[in-house]
Amino acid sequence: MHPSQHQIQCHCGNVSITFEVWPESVTSCNCSVCGRYAALWGYYEPASVSVKTKQQATTAYRWGDGMIDFHHCSICGCVTHYTSTDQAPKPKVALNFRMALSDALSLTKVRYFDGADSWQYLNK
Repeated sequence: MHPSQHQIQCHCGNVSITFEVWPESVTSCNCSVCGRYAALWGYYEPASVSVKTKQQATTAYRWGDGMIDFHHCSICGCVTHYTSTDQAPKPKVALNFRMALSDALSLTKVRYFDGADSWQYLNK
């Protein structure tokens, strides 16, 4: 890993994701899927993220409008990221920053998104 890169990984270490820029904020969404995952999403262009697996590929779950595939580790079950599908208006990857070490995440602002109802951020 290059010194300017950051990394998050699932509990067992099978899935590791590297990226260069730490997000200014992460998003907590309360939609029916994200609320259950308790994820904190940071958003990236696909080319700026590298997802690697050691033993098994991730398993994806597609729900609702079919624009997002939620990926989880096939071994430990952690939700690591989601990717936009070809049905989405533009390519995007969201990393689950719950996979980061807690001390690294503690200084990052959390924005709350009402994906269950208003489809708006509840705090600025």
